[in-house]
Parts: sequence; C-alpha cells; structure tokens
Amino acid sequence: MGLILAGTSDEDEQKAFIARRIGAQLESMRLDGVLVSIDSWGNCHIDFASVIEAIGERGIPLVGLSFVGTQAAFVVVNSYMNSIIDLNKTTDGVESLVIGENTAVELDAIKAVAILKNKIRNKESGKSWRVGETKKLRRLIVRTFAVTAVDSGAGAGNANFSKGRLSLNLEELQKAGRSVCKDMESFVKDFSLRIINCNERSQLDLPVNSILDFSPVAAKVNGRMGEGISHDFSGMCVMLTAVEENGFQPANIGASDGVLGKKVCFGRPGTPAAGDYILNIDVILKEGHARTREGIMAAHELCDAVIRPVRDLLRALPSSDAANKAEYWDTVRSGGYKIALVKLVPGLGCLYDTLLFPEDPAGYAAGKSIMDRSNNVQIPISPNEYRDGAVHSLT
Repeated sequence: MGLILAGTSDEDEQKAFIARRIGAQLESMRLDGVLVSIDSWGNCHIDFASVIEAIGERGIPLVGLSFVGTQAAFVVVNSYMNSIIDLNKTTDGVESLVIGENTAVELDAIKAVAILKNKIRNKESGKSWRVGETKKLRRLIVRTFAVTAVDSGAGAGNANFSKGRLSLNLEELQKAGRSVCKDMESFVKDFSLRIINCNERSQLDLPVNSILDFSPVAAKVNGRMGEGISHDFSGMCVMLTAVEENGFQPANIGASDGVLGKKVCFGRPGTPAAGDYILNIDVILKEGHARTREGIMAAHELCDAVIRPVRDLLRALPSSDAANKAEYWDTVRSGGYKIALVKLVPGLGCLYDTLLFPEDPAGYAAGKSIMDRSNNVQIPISPNEYRDGAVHSLT
C-alpha cells in the first residue's frame, strides 16, 4: 500500500499523539498487516512501543524491526511487542560505531515478512495471497551509468564522463562549494575534497573524520519524485565527513572517525560497495557547530552544492550510455492482502534529523526536515517515492 513516515519526538505527549494518529490512519486503510521499523533506539523506543501498541489495539497483525542487542533493551514494553526482528549483527550486542554494521539487510526483511504472513494466516481473514487484477498507476524509470574509474584530472568544466571514466575537476567543484559557503560563514570555516579508490588497500588505511553521510550521485531528469526518469551513477558515491576546528568530532552516541577501512562495513545497504570510488567532502565546522543543528545542516547543504555540477552532468547524459535501465510501477492489486510499512525516522534535531522530498534523489536542495514539514506527524509516501530517494537521513 505504501509507507508511513513519522519522526521520533522529544515530548511524551507528542509521541502518544503521533502513535494514535498512525493507528487511526492504518485502521482507516483497512490493512491486513503492518511492518514497523525504527532507525534509532533508547528514548526513541518509546515512540516504537507506542506505535506498535496503537496498531495492535486495533487488531492489525504486525512485526517490528529495531536494533536491540544487549545495549538497547526496550525502555518500555507492551503485549503487542511479541514479534521483533533484532537488527544487531555484532557478537557482543552493542553499537559498534562501524557504519552499516548493524543496519537492516535483506535477510532481516525476509524474516519479518515470513512472520507477518503467518500472523495474518492465523487470523483467518479469508483472503488469499493471490492477487486479481493489477492496475498500473505511475512509472519510474531509473537509468544507471557505470563508473569504472574516477580521476581528478583538470579539464574543461566541472566534470566529464566518457566510457566509464568520471573526471572531476576538484578545483572547480571547490569553487562551486565556496560560492555557497559565503552564506554559511557562521558555521563553516573551510572544506576540502579528495577521491578515494577503495580498490587500493592503502586508500582504506586513510584516516577520516566523523562520517555524516554516504549518498549516491543521482539526478532527476524529468517528472516529480517517484515518477518520470532519474539517472544515477554506480561504482562511486559521496562521503561527507566533518570535524570542528578545535578537533571535536560530530557524534551522537559515538563518533565514527578513524581508519576508513575499519569504520565502514562495505557492501551493506547505505554504504559503498567494496570497490567503489568515493568523493570525500571533508568539512571543518566552526567551534561549537558540530553540536548544533544549523552546523550539521550547513555541512549537508555545502555537500549538495559541491556535487550539483556532477548531478547536472549526469542529468544530461544520453540514455544510450546507460549500463542498465530499471522500470518500476506504483500499482493497485485487487483481491490480495493489504500491507504497509511504518518507518519511524529521527526527528530530534542535530545528528538526529531526516530530510524529505529534495529536488534530486537523496539530495538536499529544496528538501524539508520532517520536524519542519510536519512536526514529526506521519506522512504517507508511495513505494516509488521512497525508491527514488525522497527520504534522506541526516543522522
């Protein structure tokens, strides 16, 4: 049916209000089952438990997904929290500060769906997993352009792409970023760019500052988010890192600075593939602003400005150069079970924020924080909007 996005809140009253609204919305959709996932833990597990209770009280079968391990035991529980997939992947059950190590993977999704199917069958709703007529609504086409090498060769323009080789004029890209930096002088002191080749062992031994984000380079060619045509590069991504001018590393539970190869679990959802090239944008924040929402958002805005010329190049590439073309439809299927995913995302502010509906997939420009757009109250989005990059975690 789609996804329901809601932000985790600071106030207990707001947590309870959002949970009730989600429960009422899902009941009005006449759903047969729900998956509930959350990106954070600790105090945010109150939001998780409240949403699960609001759904369970309405008799809707559900399965939850969250990091638990030994470190993140639930601070509150209820009788409906009887089917939780633990996303922990470490032997000691703690948050390891390795990016991607405890993220959800395909096996977690398979487990969750299997348990949910059994719960629905046990309820004996009389429906079937077989679907009748399928009606196609909106189409999303994603063309992928394979990057086999990235270099920093200076040349005409900001970037060039030919026969798999992406040439980035780092000096020109820095100029693009500095044109935005003038508006950020209260938060950003300086920044630098470098290309990291993950095929070389020595490159994985490089020290990095705290990792704020891994993001793909993707561009909207036409249409709105979730439909039309999008282009993306495979084989490379952007890594945003930051540090305060006094050496303080941005962190929430713990910073991810250190040796790159030891601080990233490559090949997981949300992290680079083992052999990807990385454009590292390293931001030096002014003192105190690794600990403010404005400072962290300035770093993301700067990152977006730096890669905008690369997006513009990608946007203009001819379809004949694409290595792959995928077609996705938002569809209506009659006769089957109705399932939705409730995704609870960070909505607390500095290093705990979520951007919605940027103008380019996984971008920053024109996006709005879920805190600012809806005060963390739930927002329904289509599967294709999510697939196209309408949600950008700033956590």
